[in-house]
Amino acid sequence: MAVRVEKLVSNCLGLAHGEDGRTVLISDALPGEVVDYTITSDSRGVLMGRADVIHEPSPMRRAPMCPLYGVCGGCDFQIVSTADSAALKEAIVRDNLSRIGRLDELPVFLPPVSGEFEGYRSRARFHVNLGTREQGFLGAGSNTIVGMTHCPALSNGLDDLLSTTGGALYQAARSVMFQNRTSRTGFAEVAAFEGDDEVTVSDKAVEITIDGIPYYVSSRVFFQSNPRLLPELFRFVRDNTVGDEIMDLYSGVGTFSALFEGTGKKVWAVEKQRECLFLSKKNAPSASSFTSDVALWAKRMNRRVSTVIVDPPRVGLDPSVPAMISSWGVERIIYVSCNSVTAARDIPLFTGYRATKAQVFDFYPGSSHEECAFLLEATS
Repeated sequence: MAVRVEKLVSNCLGLAHGEDGRTVLISDALPGEVVDYTITSDSRGVLMGRADVIHEPSPMRRAPMCPLYGVCGGCDFQIVSTADSAALKEAIVRDNLSRIGRLDELPVFLPPVSGEFEGYRSRARFHVNLGTREQGFLGAGSNTIVGMTHCPALSNGLDDLLSTTGGALYQAARSVMFQNRTSRTGFAEVAAFEGDDEVTVSDKAVEITIDGIPYYVSSRVFFQSNPRLLPELFRFVRDNTVGDEIMDLYSGVGTFSALFEGTGKKVWAVEKQRECLFLSKKNAPSASSFTSDVALWAKRMNRRVSTVIVDPPRVGLDPSVPAMISSWGVERIIYVSCNSVTAARDIPLFTGYRATKAQVFDFYPGSSHEECAFLLEATS
């Protein structure tokens, strides 16, 4: 059955309505297109589908950048240019703020930041079949390995790991097989990160320089995968921070805390994962670092700060955190999010604050993931 796609929603799925009026979310479809689709699932009254035939293609549509697109599960949105990808993801963020957040007034959006697909990714998680020595990524919607010797999205060092069967990637898989072999797939999983001059596939930290700032990062902790675009996010955080005392919640390896080294500003960094906090103390030595669940820390925080930076995981903030932060009476809150659905849910919970500025960063070109940042300012 042919339907017209009305818009994109989260995960870059095309929203349409069938003849019976039911909502269907269609992968590989773009706004305005007329497509035939195959139903892939029916859950909670929402149909999921995949576009099969494009009767009226969007002028934005382009051929995928990788020959394994649709087979490999690593990248799921390679059907537009990187510039169009960033613009479409901004539209999704705007829609989430209006529909989920029910904001009366949207923030001012700075131009979205896009970047090239080729070789952008400095962090990855590989799957290795120790019996066959096949290595690569899981297939789209499956628990099978798509074997490969090259991935165009990977940085040179990570791509080199794929190029040799039985090489460093296989040896790393052997060393972690008892730790990371999963019952779901049965494969060894190897996390890898490339720094300035070295690749790590363990808890060894390597140095990577972003915007002139040296960071120490291992493969076992989270750090943004796109070092080319990270300076743009840094600029948003720096430009919108006020005051000399800053709270950095969900601080990770000190990614944002390190921005204020040598400025004379006082930073309190709070991170639950001890391995992250260990690296944070190297990356932002002048910050006061605390190992704690943010929700628990918020309850006992008695510092007077001017700016709070929050960068929560995809699930967003604990329900108690926005109210706690609001009670501190800070001037500004900078909310960095990898999931605009949970960000749109959380932002209205900051009582006495309004989102005044936003920006979308397409850290993952070729995929449906988006990164965004919001400035919230006190209304009185």
